[in-house]
Amino acid sequence: MEEKDNSTKKIKCIDLAYLNQKTKCNPTLMMEMIALYLAQTPPLIDTIKQSLADQNWPLLGAAAHKIIPSFSIMGISPNFENMAKKIHELANAQEKSEEILNLVLQLEEVCLQACNELEEELNIIKNT
Repeated sequence: MEEKDNSTKKIKCIDLAYLNQKTKCNPTLMMEMIALYLAQTPPLIDTIKQSLADQNWPLLGAAAHKIIPSFSIMGISPNFENMAKKIHELANAQEKSEEILNLVLQLEEVCLQACNELEEELNIIKNT
């Protein structure tokens, strides 16, 4: 199904202004940072999901904590950083609840969207 109406398109979840500033717009450094995010984030999300399913609270807390810095680096809304912090807190409290499941699902969705957008950005940088 092809999207013809722009209003149905997802709003971009990344903003590379901070990354541009930190790398001084160096394309090589930017590509390295984006590649690092793309390499580390999907396995972290898998670990978060699996550790929640296994109720492995220490691993869930550690994985949620590890993903937190990537949000500001890639310009993802602080709301998602706060979600990761909340997952970390709930995991440390060993609370399996509907809330933690919803937070994990939202986090997964934004990280997958960010990965797709970053793949596009990586291609743009490579081809300029």
